[in-house]
Amino acid sequence: MANKINIAEILKDCPNGTKLYSPVCGEVELSQICDDCYKYSIIVKTAVGNPLSFSKDGRLYIQYFGAECLLFPSSEMRDWRRFFKRGDIVYGSQEISIFESWADTSYTTFNRTLHCDSEDLIFDYFKEGLESNDSSCCLASDKIRTKFIAAAEKYYHGKYNPDTLQVEQVEQVEQVEPIKPKYLFKPFDKVLVRDDENNIWYANYFSHYREDEDYPYVCIDSSYRNCIPYEGNEHLLGTTDTYTEGGSE
Repeated sequence: MANKINIAEILKDCPNGTKLYSPVCGEVELSQICDDCYKYSIIVKTAVGNPLSFSKDGRLYIQYFGAECLLFPSSEMRDWRRFFKRGDIVYGSQEISIFESWADTSYTTFNRTLHCDSEDLIFDYFKEGLESNDSSCCLASDKIRTKFIAAAEKYYHGKYNPDTLQVEQVEQVEQVEPIKPKYLFKPFDKVLVRDDENNIWYANYFSHYREDEDYPYVCIDSSYRNCIPYEGNEHLLGTTDTYTEGGSE
């Protein structure tokens, strides 16, 4: 079966000198991604300094179109779908993590900044640091990434910084949005919820109120600081826009 992964696209942001591997000549280093080259856009350098060219799907120059991919991250790891980059959210069989860097050029163990159990996608306890060698890890979907970051921000009471890959504390005045319990929701009412103005609005179902000044609105999955009717506010779904009663600011 032909390899349909665009390796050139994966490598385009990697620095020159990135260690790679080919069964043809062993360890190689990335020299450049040549946008102007017709078919063989990946240029690498062998251990003795000779250049080799590969197509965007990893076929060696002057090979037949039916040939297999001959360029991989390393001899130990030959799955380009697992060649993660800094800031990727990676999802394994037991944990979900923020990928920071590879531990070495075997690309089998990686460093992470935050991680938590991923069972049933319930992110209720976060841990920091430590290496991972979970071979089942794959790149998380956008939906899982959004849910994971939102849960981390709620857990640490802060804002996720994609530059530091950490949830950082913010000024209380910026973090807390005034609670306006102007609506009397009923169980299973469609609502939009979030905790502070830096979070996006999520669709949810209302459950009940609780006596908690910080998180008074209990919904199907968790408790929230802010809760507004879904009807009439559909345009806010998935945004961080400010809600104003009546639909205008």
